[in-house]
Amino acid sequence: MTPFQFIIIMSSTVTSTISKLLVDDEDGSLTTPQIITKYGYKAETHRIETYDGYIVEMHRLTVSPSSGKFDPRKPPVLMMHGLLGSSADWIMIGPHNGLSYLLSDRGYDVWLGNARGNRYSREHTYLTADMTEYWDFTWHEIGVYDVPAMIDYVLKVRNFTKLHYVGYSQGTTAFLVMTSSMPKYNEKIIKLHAMAPAAYMSHLNNPVFRYLSSHLSTITNLVSALGVNQFMPASPMFPQIASAICSKSVQQCFNIMFVLSVGEYKNLNPQIIPILVGHIPAGASAKQIFHYAQEITSGHFRQYDYGVDNNTEIYHRLDPPDYDLSKVLTPVAIYYSLSDQLAHPSNVGRLAQELPNLVSLNQLPNPAFSHMDFILSTNAKDELYQALGCN
Repeated sequence: MTPFQFIIIMSSTVTSTISKLLVDDEDGSLTTPQIITKYGYKAETHRIETYDGYIVEMHRLTVSPSSGKFDPRKPPVLMMHGLLGSSADWIMIGPHNGLSYLLSDRGYDVWLGNARGNRYSREHTYLTADMTEYWDFTWHEIGVYDVPAMIDYVLKVRNFTKLHYVGYSQGTTAFLVMTSSMPKYNEKIIKLHAMAPAAYMSHLNNPVFRYLSSHLSTITNLVSALGVNQFMPASPMFPQIASAICSKSVQQCFNIMFVLSVGEYKNLNPQIIPILVGHIPAGASAKQIFHYAQEITSGHFRQYDYGVDNNTEIYHRLDPPDYDLSKVLTPVAIYYSLSDQLAHPSNVGRLAQELPNLVSLNQLPNPAFSHMDFILSTNAKDELYQALGCN
């Protein structure tokens, strides 16, 4: 049993209940570092320049109110959010529930990444977010530029050679892109803890993504013509619109908040709605969305498809190349759910078969556990985090 597994087992011994959901509406208007500090933890902000000039921001938990400063003997933990998410994904359900808090309580140095284009990582050395060129990226660039830069930075700061990586949804996609494209990074990871991994998408049953994939050519042309480069950016108008909807129907509220993963969310506490409204969505490029939609149609886990003519120029072949998962040598533990609208069990199973160093494949026992439940359910500590340490 690794030290990381030990923390997950220990954290699951505290019963998760609504009465222990230590959050309030103010959290929706605060930044991630402000929320972390509010609950007695010490937060740091680190800004890193990627190889291609993007400035990505990381938020670090270094001190826990219950255990003090992190144990310098323990390896650092890097946590990466999902599509349209941010570092806030890991803290919105508050102390005693959020995985980042639980890890900090057990003496871990916890780093929360923010991919390019979200509310915390919208700067560049010479581009601005109102320029079309700024948004010309997908999760491929997040995997080959953002995540490696974060890993190298954390290891340098801590003088460690390896770290734990916790990825949720797109956070796992980026990791698989990185380690298949840049195999040397396998040597820098103790284990990938993959929650709701997103790679193959052909069996996905999400209606929004299905519609996008069926009309992708028309939609991409329309978006290009309108100059729409980003998808649901963080905006001061969104909380007002969402609040009006949420006041009428909790289910409609969750559907508008999680427009790309609609479904029945039976495990979310309505108490966190004001917090969600302030932090989700955090923004992404339109190209990220389209890249996932392409995966549905193609049935491949591969690079972005620019069309035959452009593919020939860029890749020197008619179709974009697949990511070679045989090069992902990092030990991988997967956690998935039968009701996940995005990480369909069949797609997860295919991914598991192709990973050469899969150490565990864990189906969550709750059949109603949905995609957003992985980070937002108040039951996640008992139903997911406990499973993280059982194998």
